[in-house]
Amino acid sequence: MQIYTVHIDPLSAADDRGAVIIAEGFSWPAAAFSILWALYHGLWDWALVLLAVGLALAAAVGFSGLDPVSAVAVEIGFAVLVGVGSNDWRRWVLARRGYRLDDIVSAADMGDAERRYFSRAPMAV
Repeated sequence: MQIYTVHIDPLSAADDRGAVIIAEGFSWPAAAFSILWALYHGLWDWALVLLAVGLALAAAVGFSGLDPVSAVAVEIGFAVLVGVGSNDWRRWVLARRGYRLDDIVSAADMGDAERRYFSRAPMAV
């Protein structure tokens, strides 16, 4: 079972209240495709930060004269850090946009988490 957090927009008049469901834990897509992942989720500022840090790391590795194995280790380390923190970044950005944590759901997958949340959540009137 996976843990999911459900964030809603209190100002939304939509039936789903603008619900955003985010999985807890490591994100493989974020680790593998960091900038594209950030853009897909509307995290424009994080995409720029990831781009800047990635370029800075590439420059540092290039100027330091690291051997190829060490350079790959640095890249993998950066990808792991992105994968670990990515879902928390999404939660932080949603909180800054005015969303609030509405529920925590345990489910087998994202679809099951949506069904569980909407089956027990009172709908906005």
